[in-house]
Parts: sequence; C-alpha cells; structure tokens
Amino acid sequence: MKNNGKKIDLRVTRTHKLLTMALVDLLCQKGQLFSNITINEICDKAMVHRTTFYKHFEDKFALLSFTLNQNLQDYLQMDVDERLKEPLQSVSKILFGSVLEKIVQNQKKDEAFNNFLIKYIGEIFRRDVLELKKRGKGYSLPIELVAEFHSGVISLLVTWWIHHIGDDVTAEQMDQYYYQLVNEKIWLE
Repeated sequence: MKNNGKKIDLRVTRTHKLLTMALVDLLCQKGQLFSNITINEICDKAMVHRTTFYKHFEDKFALLSFTLNQNLQDYLQMDVDERLKEPLQSVSKILFGSVLEKIVQNQKKDEAFNNFLIKYIGEIFRRDVLELKKRGKGYSLPIELVAEFHSGVISLLVTWWIHHIGDDVTAEQMDQYYYQLVNEKIWLE
C-alpha cells in the first residue's frame, strides 16, 4: 500500500494508533483534564517510549490534533457546501453518539482543551470558506474576512452548545441561532 508515493510503515501506523487510543482513554476518564495529562502518562498507557512519542509528535497538542483528525474523517469527507449551509447539523452528525462527545463532555472545564477545540473547529470552517473561493464562489466582502468571521462564530456556537447539551437544544435550533446571528444572505450571493 502506498501513501503519497511512499510505502506505509505499519510500525508508524501502530505507534500512532497506540498513542491515539491512550490519549482518548485518558481524555474519557472522569475528572482527567487535558491540561493535566503528561506525555509520560500517554506513553505509559500506550506502552510507547517517550523518545518514540517525540519522533512522531511535537507535543500533546499535535497528538490531540492528529486524534481529532482521525475521529473526524467522516465529517471532513462531507461536501463543503453541506457543512457550511447547515454547520451545526453537520457537526452533530459526527459529534453526538461518538467518543468525541464523551471527550468534549469530560473536558468542558479545561480551558486549554476548549481553546484548542475552538481554534481547531475554526480552522476547518476557515478552510471550507476558502475552498468555496477556489470553486469560484464570489463574495461582496474579502473572502478572508468572511472565513475568519464565520469560523469564529461557528467555533463559539459549537462551544456554547457543548456546554448546554443538557438543555436539549437540537442541531436544527443551533443552525437557526447561527442564521439569526449572522447575515444568512452571505451564502446566497
């Protein structure tokens, strides 16, 4: 099997899988905050040497990003138009009922985790808006400004929603809130 012209190294795949599973297990433990998790804890749980960890990841944030990418493959393969027109419904399809929901619930009180998640989600939406530009979509405002604005709004709405999951706010309601907060005509230009 090849990847970008290079043969896939099963040892690398195995190491990534072990480290990812270890991080997920730690993030799902009640009371265990991402900020308090150490590289040593991750390595011990994964049974991977610390030097091996650093051969693959710069730090635990890089591992978290990799882990999120692995768990969001279905979401990232959705059509960009669908993700942008129904942003919270799109997010709900991959978040709720998955290990990500448990992680996010357990990490609600961790400021570092939440800040990382906001930036991570924002970057996805920023890339999506810029992808529409590549497809020829025109805007009356600078596309970079539109991308920055909407990525920030979506990130904050997802964060708010996560903190209010017990309030039974549906994905459809969240998309309605989104369109009430922003100029919904921007997607219709």
